[in-house]
Amino acid sequence: MFKKLMASLGVGAARVNLVLDNEQCRIGEKLTGKVLIEGGNVDQGIHALDVDIVMKFTVRGKEFTRTVDTVRVARDFRIKARETREIPFEHAIPIFYPVSKGSVSYSLATRMDIAQAVDTGDTDRLVVLPSREMTMVFNALEALGFKEKIGSGKIGKLGQQFEFYPSTLFAEQLQELELNFYLENNSMKLFMELELTGGYMRNGLEHHAELDLPAELLSGGSVQGIADFIREFLENELNRVSIQGPRMAPSYHNVQPHTHGPGFGGFMGGMVAGMLGGAMLGSLFDGDENEEAGDNGAGEEGSEDGFDFGLGDFMDFGDDEF
Repeated sequence: MFKKLMASLGVGAARVNLVLDNEQCRIGEKLTGKVLIEGGNVDQGIHALDVDIVMKFTVRGKEFTRTVDTVRVARDFRIKARETREIPFEHAIPIFYPVSKGSVSYSLATRMDIAQAVDTGDTDRLVVLPSREMTMVFNALEALGFKEKIGSGKIGKLGQQFEFYPSTLFAEQLQELELNFYLENNSMKLFMELELTGGYMRNGLEHHAELDLPAELLSGGSVQGIADFIREFLENELNRVSIQGPRMAPSYHNVQPHTHGPGFGGFMGGMVAGMLGGAMLGSLFDGDENEEAGDNGAGEEGSEDGFDFGLGDFMDFGDDEF
């Protein structure tokens, strides 16, 4: 009786530990491992065993924490005293997770709901890496002499945006290249914003372009092949700009986003857009970023019950970087 009483208070109760095969996982691949449960001094009933995927990020020096997914591992079972049990764990990293970069980070919170006792848990680190296709594009840009800027990886209207500057090739024509990744069927699109430099073009003028990377090019795995494809595309775009002038309207205006699912269309890293909905998110980012925001409670941590951003949390986003 005394052991049961102590277990109900958390002393000598069952314990849980999530053991990952690898704490790093690419977008589009499966995070795998096992949940270890060690029985305590008495038999205990377990109502629920869940793992929360928690994202932490900083905006204007204020830290936010949100649960972006919950993996249901097991329900309603019993763990005997001193018993050790292993339950497989896996979770596919979807395309709408932003990459771990800058202030964006993840953790895994394992929660075990014990009947008539103090609940227990475990916390582990998670690093979300770019998908294989994204990595090949990054490597191709590096091969062309592009360097990723400090602060790259901010969250915008269409999700996570990556920023590069040319160090050799295109350095006389471009100040900056920004891109969003978009998946459509078996191909990947790069929505680009090219900030032009001087010469025959006005300094700082922006040109929007859309590049389709064929599935066969990506599946071939040739970084040099992708680099040549991107180089030829940029050369043609810059030549077109010199003759016709820059395209001021973004290409993504033609994309019809899906606002009912967890992601935002096929935009990779589009977590925020998918959860808030395109119309609401657009109104937040289109506001005057220099306008003073009121007291909206943005400095407080959000609810861990799900990825439920309130309007107050994002009123002062502007176009800030994460």
